[in-house]
Amino acid sequence: MSSSDIVVFEPATFYAVTARDNNPDCENYEETFEVPQFYSNAGTNCYVQCGKCKARMEILTATVLDPQPEMS
Repeated sequence: MSSSDIVVFEPATFYAVTARDNNPDCENYEETFEVPQFYSNAGTNCYVQCGKCKARMEILTATVLDPQPEMS
């Protein structure tokens, strides 16, 4: 997926995502992180935030989890 690609998330769906920190001022710069259970909520405003610098990270991949985790 290139930086020009936009990930479209389905509402109320769990994904496994990979995200990269692109903030050159952060110690996590260019580090890639796996998020094994990422919930899409309404399918809009979906992002991963760096725990160090609080910047939004670039989502590189998003794969729908199958089966979906059960919600209680």
